[in-house]
Amino acid sequence: MVNKKDICPRAEKCPLFTGLLEKNKRLKDAYKNIYCNAGEEGRNNCKRFIVAEETGECPPDILPNSSKSVEDIIEAMHNKQVVIK
Repeated sequence: MVNKKDICPRAEKCPLFTGLLEKNKRLKDAYKNIYCNAGEEGRNNCKRFIVAEETGECPPDILPNSSKSVEDIIEAMHNKQVVIK
């Protein structure tokens, strides 16, 4: 059982799980275990969480382990560019 304090405060409303990964239960569960339910360590490795903390939002198509750097994602957001996962 996951301790409530270990769950990301953004997980419940994360558009990643209601959009991009909505129909892929295995992948969705894997991401949740690695990032969303893994406490501070998981959040510190989640690019979605980091970008959202810095900017207040994160594009819905960014994966927690995106190949793009946090800086590149934020720059693309500011430039309104399409961010490649």
